[in-house]
Amino acid sequence: MSDRAKDIERFYTLLAELEKRVGGKRKLADCHWNMGWPHRGVYFFFEDGETRTFSPDELRVVRVGTHAVTARSKSRLWNRLYEHKQDGGRSVFRDHVNRSLRNRSRKDVDHRHTHCISKYIGRMPFLWVNVDGDDSHLLRTRLERNAIALLSNWNNHGLDRHSPSWLGLCSGKTEIKSSGLWNVQHAKSGYKRSFLDDFKDCIEQTDPLTEPGEDWDRPVCLLEDEPDLARVVQR
Repeated sequence: MSDRAKDIERFYTLLAELEKRVGGKRKLADCHWNMGWPHRGVYFFFEDGETRTFSPDELRVVRVGTHAVTARSKSRLWNRLYEHKQDGGRSVFRDHVNRSLRNRSRKDVDHRHTHCISKYIGRMPFLWVNVDGDDSHLLRTRLERNAIALLSNWNNHGLDRHSPSWLGLCSGKTEIKSSGLWNVQHAKSGYKRSFLDDFKDCIEQTDPLTEPGEDWDRPVCLLEDEPDLARVVQR
């Protein structure tokens, strides 16, 4: 087994530890802000039908991302995930999926394309790792860059390649089609093995999400369900 193959195996072993620690993968369609997300972090998207070469029951990573890559940035992890979930105009990930869907679609069909993008990304399982603290923007950048470079198939090393029906093959970006990732930056880069130790340390600092009550998002103006509150308002 090559050194790269060993590093990829270690990476997925760490991902399995992360998944166990946080209680499983989530899907954006089922997520909201009130779940106790870490303030800062790195995330990893998977995709149904995209499996690992020698572990066909295990999904492969198809997108690595982060946020707040400068010291002054105030962006939080959920802010970035929400941009991928909704049509905010600031998600490169959505743009890649958008262009691939359009390239694959019939040209004579007019439909709610924004909804299709949200639905496609919303059903993709993902994991996240807490990367916060002083100068954490440097660590987030390092984890993102090296994870992409490690997983990329740009040099055709033949490990965990995309399936023949992967939507990314309809992309106009050679980096996406060749790497097997919804990433362009760092897809052609080399990686430093030491990032795996940093990744392990971050996993040990990642806690499970919290589960709010069923009525966490019920509008407060529905006072008929709160007779005591209604009496206070009437006074």
